[in-house]
Amino acid sequence: MKRHPNELINLAFSGLMVLVTLTGAILFLFTDFYSNRVWGKNRYILAGIFLIYAVYRSYRMSLTIRRSKAEEGGEE
Repeated sequence: MKRHPNELINLAFSGLMVLVTLTGAILFLFTDFYSNRVWGKNRYILAGIFLIYAVYRSYRMSLTIRRSKAEEGGEE
């Protein structure tokens, strides 16, 4: 059975958010991006929050994919 369009949009949005948050974490950890506004330990805290959110979002995305595969396998 085909996936519902909302599910596909959710997966695409989740993948995009993972990429954006990982990019943000890398920018804050390894470059001087926004160094005039966020400095010191606040940069590391913000990068940590971005990384935690990326891991959380990846986990939720993998659960959605596994659940939809299990539903497809059960319907056949």
